[in-house]
Amino acid sequence: MSEENKPGEAIQKDKKRNTILTILSFVFLAGGGFWILSLFFDFSNYETTNNAQVEAYINNVSARASGHIKEIRFEANQLVHAGDTLVILDDSEYQIKEKQAEADLAIAEGNLHSLEQTIVTSASNQSAAKEKLAGDLASFEKAQKDYQRFKNMYADSAVTRNQYDQVVSKLRSEEAYLKAGQKGLDANSSVTRQSAINLEAARATVARKKADLEAAKLQSSYTNIIAPATGIVGERNLSIGELINANQVVATLVLNQKLWVSANFKETQIEKIKQGQQVSITIDALNGKKFKGKVSGFSPATGAKFSMVQPDNSTGNFVKITQRIPVKIEFEDETKDLQEVKPGMNVTVEVKK
Repeated sequence: MSEENKPGEAIQKDKKRNTILTILSFVFLAGGGFWILSLFFDFSNYETTNNAQVEAYINNVSARASGHIKEIRFEANQLVHAGDTLVILDDSEYQIKEKQAEADLAIAEGNLHSLEQTIVTSASNQSAAKEKLAGDLASFEKAQKDYQRFKNMYADSAVTRNQYDQVVSKLRSEEAYLKAGQKGLDANSSVTRQSAINLEAARATVARKKADLEAAKLQSSYTNIIAPATGIVGERNLSIGELINANQVVATLVLNQKLWVSANFKETQIEKIKQGQQVSITIDALNGKKFKGKVSGFSPATGAKFSMVQPDNSTGNFVKITQRIPVKIEFEDETKDLQEVKPGMNVTVEVKK
């Protein structure tokens, strides 16, 4: 009986195998057909790309003055707040320059006070010269009247020649005094005008010296390098005594209070992505943890246009390559929920159509 049943069992196995193969063939054919159709038609409800990263503002803290490092007040990967002192430079030279500027200002102010006193003295002399000139003018007018009277009397022989000559001499003397007084007044006026000009120059000098002093104090304040914003400090590559030059980067701050995703979509996908659309963000490093987001903006040009070396297709060897357009996606989750998210992490985004 066992030998008679063997052919029937073999037939059943062959039928079962053929059925499985037939089903698998239909599945593969259906899958292949669906894949081919997907090349021409989009059946998905999402626009997806894994060419995306988490972004954040990164602030390079640079020195604004040169000097040797006196003290370092931060460590790598440390949280710092806006206004915290990061590095202190040796300010000995800047303190000396500040004292020199103070001394120059004191000299300029002394010269200004001296000129102001000169103006007062010159004005007093000018007033005295005016009064003297008024007296000389009165004496000259009296001498003129005496001369005219004695001249008529001399013509009538009422006075002697000697008396007449004395009156003429007096007139000439008073005329000389009057001219001398006028010249003295003109000289005093000239001195007053020159003193006024020198006074304006002295005031300008004082203003410049004050500016020099403020500049010296400002340079001295630059020896304290402070954090411009709150963030996490990157690597620390400094050591005590090291010479720092102006504009040298001393620390890098990652301002992770504001995070977003820069997703590079194909140009053929952009038509279906609109501002404000909801986005699902999956972060690779966090075991595929999902976050919510929304489309907040589009780059004004493709990524290739912003590269330092743009592709040159003028040689004739043109190959059409689908371009990528960066899309900015903002997180909608609370800040506390984004503590594990770090700038530079790779993500996959799905934009709901």
